[in-house]
Amino acid sequence: MNISSAGNLSRVSTSLRTFTLISQLQRNTLDIFELEQRISSGREILSISDDPIAAERITRMLKSLDSQDQILLNLRHADSQLAAADASITEITDLLNEAARIASEQSGSLQSADERASQAVIIDGIIDQLTNVANREFQSQYLFGGRQTDSPPLNTRLGRVTFVGDRGDRRTLVNREFTLPFNVTVDSLLQLRRDVVGGTSNFVVELDPNVRLADLNGAGDRGVTPGPIRVTEGGPGITFDVDLSAAATLGDAIALFNDTAATAGSSITLGINPADPTTLRLQAGPLSSIQVQDIGGNSTAADLGIRSSSSVGAPLIGSNVNRRITQTTPLSAIEPSGLSLPNGVTIKNGDLNATVDFTGAATIQDVLNRLNGTDVGIYAAINDHGDGIQIENLIAGTELIIGENGGTDAARLGIKTLNGETLLSSLNGGRGVHPGTGDDFRITDSNGVSFGVDISGAATIQDVIDAINAAAGVAGSTLAADISPSGGGFRLTDLGGPNPISVDNLGNPVAQELGILGTGTTTELDGEIVGSFKQSGIFTALYRLRDALIADDSSEITEAGSDIQRIQKDVINILGQVGARSKDMQDRLLQTEDAVAATQALLSEVRDVDFVEAVTRFQQAQTALQASLQTGATSLNLSLFNFLG
Repeated sequence: MNISSAGNLSRVSTSLRTFTLISQLQRNTLDIFELEQRISSGREILSISDDPIAAERITRMLKSLDSQDQILLNLRHADSQLAAADASITEITDLLNEAARIASEQSGSLQSADERASQAVIIDGIIDQLTNVANREFQSQYLFGGRQTDSPPLNTRLGRVTFVGDRGDRRTLVNREFTLPFNVTVDSLLQLRRDVVGGTSNFVVELDPNVRLADLNGAGDRGVTPGPIRVTEGGPGITFDVDLSAAATLGDAIALFNDTAATAGSSITLGINPADPTTLRLQAGPLSSIQVQDIGGNSTAADLGIRSSSSVGAPLIGSNVNRRITQTTPLSAIEPSGLSLPNGVTIKNGDLNATVDFTGAATIQDVLNRLNGTDVGIYAAINDHGDGIQIENLIAGTELIIGENGGTDAARLGIKTLNGETLLSSLNGGRGVHPGTGDDFRITDSNGVSFGVDISGAATIQDVIDAINAAAGVAGSTLAADISPSGGGFRLTDLGGPNPISVDNLGNPVAQELGILGTGTTTELDGEIVGSFKQSGIFTALYRLRDALIADDSSEITEAGSDIQRIQKDVINILGQVGARSKDMQDRLLQTEDAVAATQALLSEVRDVDFVEAVTRFQQAQTALQASLQTGATSLNLSLFNFLG
């Protein structure tokens, strides 16, 4: 009985032994399978559940590698673009060296007209070659085309080289938060834009609630930075702060101010000044005064022109906040009383002519569209300060003159070629005017009244006009001077007597330099063109040299050569900048490649399998599986005792 009891206690059922063996075999098989997967894939971690922390690190490193790989592509692309630009600019310097050599050799007095004419043909060839290099493609993109890479930046459709490209920088991401430009635009490379005509109108624009604060130059001409201001209403003794940081438009700022004032129990209200809609006005009760201050180091109140105070019962009137014009600015909002353009303007650019009609124009964009639609090689835009329209001559070597079409529209738009502020030194192609001592020229009006004019102290067009009109007044003449309606010279007008108006030099060529030497009619002497606008840059200099060679003009050849030498220096400077950018890109490329290698090494440590260890573990798992199979074969060897009891 005791023996039987002991035997029963130590006995294990066949089903339990079978279940245990199967479980062990499954674990062994799973271990072998996972090790086979690690060895075949080379990865230590096959799923997130294997090691969640390590899996998260792997995910972060993979994202970092993706970003670094993209930056590597960016840097390699930028470096190849800069290398191509470097090679092309080197070609350009060689062409300019050849042009400068010709100018130097032909500037003397020993060369014949035929020899100079033959050299002019070579200059034409240089212009063509230079145009081809400037229009060069690299990797199916125009190398010097700015952001407009699918069309050439130069063409000759209007007879001479014309700039039609984009001026924008192409930038590339060189780290996670920083971009660098990697292109050169043809206008900066060849100096095709330095000056513009116009932009002298200084438009004064009315305010409205929808104007963005970003479109205000501010009372201090430094923009408007929204921030907190402090307001005190004297009388009730109420002080409150208004935070305008969230304001995007002037209407937002007004609403924030008035809501805060009402909440504080103040009677002060803010609005656009109806008497002068370029300013703001604060109004309070009849027994209250107003004071507005900036706080926290901000300048918001000053920018809005309201950092001031008022006496009891008086409104606080701000200063002009200088609203910038934008493309959507209505002409009716331009002071005083709107901008009316009933007559239009005339444009002459070389042999191209156009008359621009502004009938129906309602906004600044309408005006720009009419000007840019003339197809005479100009580009009209809002100037950088946002207070006028400027016009650029896109055609190399042509004279651009903008004048009136029977009215004053060009002057009102501020785009007339000459204006009162034009410097005398800019006239006659930059040769200027050279007054002497005493009277420089003599004018005889239609009634025979003669008087001398001294312009020795004159620096601008308006100075000359004032000097002529003052001398006429002293002499009792009815003659008056102003700018010619054509826009490029001076005009003398009189009431009309028996004699034609005439102008004579007095010992120097000033009258000729001013374009008024000679005889007019009894009512008018419309002077010659002495002021025009030419595109700056190498093509204008080359055309000038070519024309001077054909004309056999030594002085013009010398001046054209000087222009070319000046631009040569600019091109060499840009070549140096391109080299510096390329060096920077290469340095960043090496640094990024090192960073990629370091990240890959760290990723390998976390993610990749140790093959020696994995093979050892695989062999151990195989041994364990074989042992389990042998044990199972022995333990499951049934005998008669398995069926007893």
